[in-house]
Order: sequence, then C-alpha cells, then structure tokens
Amino acid sequence: MLLTLLLAVLPLLQDPPKPVESDPARVKAAVSELKEAFTKPEAGPRMRAIESAASLADAEVVGLIGKGLGDKDVAVQKSAIEALRFNPHKKALEELHTRAKQKAAKEDLPTYATLIRAIGQHGSPSSIDLLNDNPWATPDMQVLQAKILGLGQIRTKEAVKALTDMMEIAGINNIEPFMKEFRLALWSLTGADQGLSRELWLKWYRDNKDKLKVAEKPASEPKELAARWRRYWAKEGDEVEREGPPRRRKGDGGK
Repeated sequence: MLLTLLLAVLPLLQDPPKPVESDPARVKAAVSELKEAFTKPEAGPRMRAIESAASLADAEVVGLIGKGLGDKDVAVQKSAIEALRFNPHKKALEELHTRAKQKAAKEDLPTYATLIRAIGQHGSPSSIDLLNDNPWATPDMQVLQAKILGLGQIRTKEAVKALTDMMEIAGINNIEPFMKEFRLALWSLTGADQGLSRELWLKWYRDNKDKLKVAEKPASEPKELAARWRRYWAKEGDEVEREGPPRRRKGDGGK
C-alpha cells in the first residue's frame, strides 16, 4: 500500500519538463548568419539562413526568421512560414499571427493560405479568433481550407463551436465546396461522422454540445479520414499514407 502511494506521489515531486532549448553556439552562429543574409539583395542567402535556423527554439532567432514573412521575395516568405510552422518557441506563433493580421499578407493568396496552415499547425486556442474572423470574406479555396482544417487542429470545444458557427453563417452555395473539409475537421475533434451534410452536422452539434468532449488526438478510424488528416499536416518530404504503396506528399491539400 505504501509503495503504491509513493509511486503515485513521485511524479508530483519531479521537476516539470524543461522548455526546448538550443545550443548557445548554434544560436549565436544562426543570429549572425541571419543578420548578414538580410543585408544581401539576393533571396538565396536569406532562404538558406532561415532553413538552417528553422529548428532553433530561441526568441532572437525566431524574431529574425519572422522578418522573412514580409520579405519582397515570395520564396523567402514561404521559407519563413515553413520554418515558423514547426518551430517550438512560443514566439513563432506570435510572428505568424502578426503577419496574418497585416493587409499585405493577403496580396498573394496561395502564400496567405500557407501562412494560415502554419498557424493552424500550432493548434493553439489563441488562433481561434483569427481563423474564424469573417471567414467567408476571402472566398479562396486554399485559404478557407486552411482556416477550416486549422480549427480542426485546435483541440477545444471552442474550436468545434467556431466550425459550426462558420457553417451556420455560410449559404448553401458557399459551404458546399468545403463540406469535405468541415467533415474532416469536425471528425478530428469529435470522433463523430455525419458525412457531407451541413444539416446533419448542425443537428448533431445542437444535440451534443452540452456533453461534448474533445479527445486529445484524432481517432484512427475511418482510415480514409485519418490518412487525409495526417497527410494535410505532414511536413514537406515526410512519408505519408496513400492508397497503394507509400509515396511522398505532393501538396494535394489533404484530399
């Protein structure tokens, strides 16, 4: 009995997990390389410096990478977005949020869609308002897909409500092309599957919202939905499931 009690208490006495840290020498070198790269007129040095520093969880490094989000060269912007998409430092998401709120971010919609997906990748409740802000104002397929699936990455009841709110305010003509995304996002959060019917999903939510529980991670069934979900959020170059022999991801938007 005493041994059982000690085993139960032991985890509470241990130090909490430490945040991800980066080697000071690597950080110093990355800061120097990034500062130098942003003085060059060519895009290549900036892209290489950003990609080299992408995994460093350091505030100064992340801030310098963030400069690339507003770069005049779209290729540099995309390098910065991809770097911050997976960087574990909290400032990475802050940089992405700041850029997404700028009018200039929407001048190139494919890049803006990539930015929105990077925000969703972090799965932070702090992104809900941004992803759900006047969602139908930018009727671009990739942008709306990124907003819908981004909400599906945020594992809270508030994200489920945001998705159903989006469905409520959308007209039939608006929502029909995106029901595959709504189905995937809502399945990810709730484990339920009401297919491609807006009416069935809204009824399901009304009937279940008071007792709704969001699982820590998506279910593994149906396999088709689980594979689509993993495929959309995979890092470029990762091996992902497809029908037939495994192949590399080709940026098909999870479809």
